[in-house]
Amino acid sequence: MEKLKILVADNSEEFCRSLADALRGVYRVRVCRDGSNALEILQNFKPDVCIVDLMLSGVDGITLLQKILQMGLRPVVLATTRYVSDYILESVDKLHVGYLMVKPCAPEAVLSRLADMTQQSSLPVFAHPDPRTQVSNMLLSLGISTKLRGYGYLREAILLMVNRPHQSITKELYPTVATNCGVTAVQVERSIRSAIHSAFPQQDRQLWQTFFPTGENGVVKRPTNSTVISCLADRLALCRNNLPE
Repeated sequence: MEKLKILVADNSEEFCRSLADALRGVYRVRVCRDGSNALEILQNFKPDVCIVDLMLSGVDGITLLQKILQMGLRPVVLATTRYVSDYILESVDKLHVGYLMVKPCAPEAVLSRLADMTQQSSLPVFAHPDPRTQVSNMLLSLGISTKLRGYGYLREAILLMVNRPHQSITKELYPTVATNCGVTAVQVERSIRSAIHSAFPQQDRQLWQTFFPTGENGVVKRPTNSTVISCLADRLALCRNNLPE
């Protein structure tokens, strides 16, 4: 069977990269960051699925979707937007958008909705990314750079915590990650803390609030290593439990 073709058109380079990394290999993926480029891709690529940011530069997302219909294409469409108005809601309804997500939204949430949408259509069923990719997407959405050592240690720790949620983080988890990565438990703990601290000042506040508990003022306090590991492990476990059969 020929691979499903997916076009991701979004202004955010990191968001595009996260989705593309999860989709490539099993699907044919094209990525672009402006509407004009998307129109050029559509001419020959003719995607089965489009993930479209309505606030694209060049040609905006709504105009892009209008052009898609004019070209006679009928892909499954998942749209994203930072702003919602009556005009946007009316437009996505007329343009046969299958699902509208309000930004900020985590890449794994987009992938989950996409899985639901393709199962309800006549398209081949979209496969969820493996757990390692899901964790990578969560860390990227939180702004934790892949260039930091703590990124890899944190990903490993979250995956281990999902499988053994009641283990001691300091006495069991850090030593296991250290053994797997060929470093010491102290290096693991310090590198994870550094990665969290570097991402926290540049946080997308609304997105972080979807992952971590807030204080009385409604703001997320700088989370500890344990909080990040536990919360993201819980989120990954929840994603697994909610996967369609």
